[in-house]
Amino acid sequence: MRGGKVSKRASRRSGVPKRKRIAHHEAGHAVLSAAIGDSPHLVSIRQEGASLGRARYRFAERTEWRVQVHLAGFAAEELLKGVRSKQYYGSDLGLSIAALTDERFRDMGEGLETSDQFLAVQDIISLGEATTRDAIAAELERFYLAAKESLSAIWPVVQSVAKALMSHTEIDDQGFRAAIGARDIYTPVFDVQERHGFLRRMTTSGGTCNL
Repeated sequence: MRGGKVSKRASRRSGVPKRKRIAHHEAGHAVLSAAIGDSPHLVSIRQEGASLGRARYRFAERTEWRVQVHLAGFAAEELLKGVRSKQYYGSDLGLSIAALTDERFRDMGEGLETSDQFLAVQDIISLGEATTRDAIAAELERFYLAAKESLSAIWPVVQSVAKALMSHTEIDDQGFRAAIGARDIYTPVFDVQERHGFLRRMTTSGGTCNL
């Protein structure tokens, strides 16, 4: 079960009310997860300890999609505010890369394991194609841009889920689906995924499907 969350130290932003920013952050995680993986079981902006918000869902089967879902909260913030979240480039990112690539910094990963940056870096490394800090950072950017473009293609849906969160603080699967309504979140996102090279075709007993 995945628990994307926003911490207190990430809450200091100007221009957009904190509650609205957090709602869009969690909506970004939830909507992209629903479009390319699994619908969330719970999305919340209710504070619990150091966590100001969370989206709970099963991990997407494909690592390329998991990375995008990890980064979707920051992407949603950028679409909302018009500027990239400073938290995306914050200390958690540098510490995550250091902890996962250099044994000397391995203990620095403690407390970071649930952060969006750590989970994204961990999954990128697991793909085996990026081994240096620069290569990992470049892959993060590639996945981030795909996540942002995917959310941009269905932005009204993200806004609807964020609005529901601001009204109810927490929504379950039924509330999430009610916020989406009958709108298609799959075709626009899959079009983006295809343009970015994150789709492959697979032949099944019933024909051919996109994965």
